[in-house]
Amino acid sequence: MFDVTNEIYYHINTGNKLQIGDILVIGNEFNKFYYDIYNIEHLNNLKDANEYLIEMKKNNSYTLDKNIFDLIFQTVNDSAMITRELMFEEVRKKLNSNLPSRLKCLYVCKTKEEVREWINIFKRTNKKDFQILKLNLNGKIFIGDASFVLRQNISLNKKKIQAQKYWNGDKKNNINEYLFVGKAEVKEILNLENYF
Repeated sequence: MFDVTNEIYYHINTGNKLQIGDILVIGNEFNKFYYDIYNIEHLNNLKDANEYLIEMKKNNSYTLDKNIFDLIFQTVNDSAMITRELMFEEVRKKLNSNLPSRLKCLYVCKTKEEVREWINIFKRTNKKDFQILKLNLNGKIFIGDASFVLRQNISLNKKKIQAQKYWNGDKKNNINEYLFVGKAEVKEILNLENYF
């Protein structure tokens, strides 16, 4: 982890739209990522994925329409993500609780090339509505290798090992993930077509 003073970084904002001059104080409250994953509800006709699977097994019928398949797929994917984040937070607290929490930080990028790479990752995960912010940062940054994070459907033991490597600053595929805490000021809102 290192200090930053009046340094420019970029943020892919998927939350409420921000304006030039807005000031964010990061690190004391949970971020949008936390609220998104901890408030997920997957229902179709008031049934969840598990109810559909129990019903299918009980009726010995294993065909799915697209809506039910999508519900089950999203539920499994999101459950794996929640499990991963709980493990990463547990390991962070044990190894070094002074490191920024993934659930309270602001995710930033140092270069426009890194922003482009993350936009491509976002497109694969269907995150579409976002704005690119140029920020002036004052605070602390931890750099983790997101390649330890992106693989979700593995055992808890392997997740724990990945989390330890992530928080120790190990490198695998060098997909930089910057976790910022401190004060951020919006300096510019970048036009996606012109810059990326």
